[in-house]
Amino acid sequence: MTKTIRKWISISIAVLAAATLSIAHTPATLAQEGKTLTVRFYDDPAGYDPANIFRIENENLAFNIFSGLTSYDSVTGEIIPDLATSWETTDNKTWTFNLREGVQWQKGYGEFTAADVIYSYERILDPDTASPYAAELAGIVSMEAPDPYTVIIELDAANGNFLHTVANYHQGQIVKKEAIEAAGDQVRWQPVGTGPYYMDTIDVNSQIVLKRHEDYYKGPAPIETLLFNIIKDEATATIALRNGEVDLVMRSNREENLQTLEAEGFKMNTVENYAAVIKVFNAEYEPFSNPLVRKAFAHAIDYEAITQAISPSLTQPHQSMLLPWMDVYTDDIPVYEYNPEKSKALLAEAGYPDGFTFKNLGTSAQGVTELQQFEIDFLSQVGITMEMDLVDTPTFNQRRNAGEFELASRLLPAVNPDLILFSFLHPDNMVPSGFNGARYDNPEVTEKMEAARASADPEERLQLYKEVQQIVADEVPYLPVYSSNVFWPGKPEVTGVNINYLAQVNFWEVDIEE
Repeated sequence: MTKTIRKWISISIAVLAAATLSIAHTPATLAQEGKTLTVRFYDDPAGYDPANIFRIENENLAFNIFSGLTSYDSVTGEIIPDLATSWETTDNKTWTFNLREGVQWQKGYGEFTAADVIYSYERILDPDTASPYAAELAGIVSMEAPDPYTVIIELDAANGNFLHTVANYHQGQIVKKEAIEAAGDQVRWQPVGTGPYYMDTIDVNSQIVLKRHEDYYKGPAPIETLLFNIIKDEATATIALRNGEVDLVMRSNREENLQTLEAEGFKMNTVENYAAVIKVFNAEYEPFSNPLVRKAFAHAIDYEAITQAISPSLTQPHQSMLLPWMDVYTDDIPVYEYNPEKSKALLAEAGYPDGFTFKNLGTSAQGVTELQQFEIDFLSQVGITMEMDLVDTPTFNQRRNAGEFELASRLLPAVNPDLILFSFLHPDNMVPSGFNGARYDNPEVTEKMEAARASADPEERLQLYKEVQQIVADEVPYLPVYSSNVFWPGKPEVTGVNINYLAQVNFWEVDIEE
């Protein structure tokens, strides 16, 4: 959040700032009949229920199907109005949201009201839903709707980042009770929202079809049909774009493919430094329970050399869980330069002079990646043996979410720094209830995080967040290794592909120039 948003304590300021942002990006043309955009989708669909959705490719579709009370500006990342036109709070603890009137649900489910907001949040919080995002809403004490277009939410403590919590992402996405009940056990394949596109058909082996929601409150999108063709292989996706079989490639992550497409004049839609990639050390595995071993691991691998060798356009070395564009980020933290001799000394001090062997959880679909091959080689030079534990993608996700690994990796896409810090550092979010796969539990860090989130003093917040980052970097429960850039190469005539800091594209802004 920016300083402006942090200082919002009255509705007048919120409305002015939000209104300015909400008109910053509009479709280039009015809706036209018959326009179809074909997009490469790069993995097996995994469902679109906001209660348990995961993986960026699926979240991209959900972002266009659902809405939140707030959303994110596609270019700046600023909070903007969505289903709420404005909000007010005097203490960051009691939040009043004024809802947009006349918003229509997809597929004939009627008008959106405050009851839908309350149902959506209660569903996330319901233990029977088993949502990994329940902790994000756990601070809610009460919700009431004095009328169909007002929601008042009372929190157990002040939360200056609450506008992120209710944004169009995961737990913030609003669902319709009747649609959820009608879908039954097929709810993840039958999403119904209020966004610019609705789910038309899905073949999990080949294609997903989204159709324009004609009654979308901002007006119908310029493109009528979005075809997401499932093409897992990067080289095949590049050929498909060059041959005109697709118009846009959702995530291209091979240097050689990007170079080829750029040289041929394709548009290189991109966002830089959108997310950090971390190594997750399972503290229940004896060597990794020792911070000296974790530091030895960090000093053993030259990630700067690896990223330059493999993917200089796609990655850059990075040693923080937060990103430089986040307003609470600090670079005043311990860093771990490549130093194999120091790594060996730390291993000896920790009681492992001859090293040790561990297993790195990965997917059989990816196999042993080039990055992992480099890691294996660097670690072997200090006596650490890394073996690969390769499983199918569903098993990988299940085991990673359950914490059943010795070492795993995670990408941390988020605009809200609290989503990262609380999800991965707070004891309430330990696996399998949340994403704290390192089982990290430092009462001092927990206290500082909670105080930072509650504080209305910007300087105090910044200092507390800085101290959290310093402590965590010193203890290394997670090892940030690089940050990612995202590329969506497309035809020159495809416009409005603005990739936000969640690596999502708002297709309501996208058009095809004739």
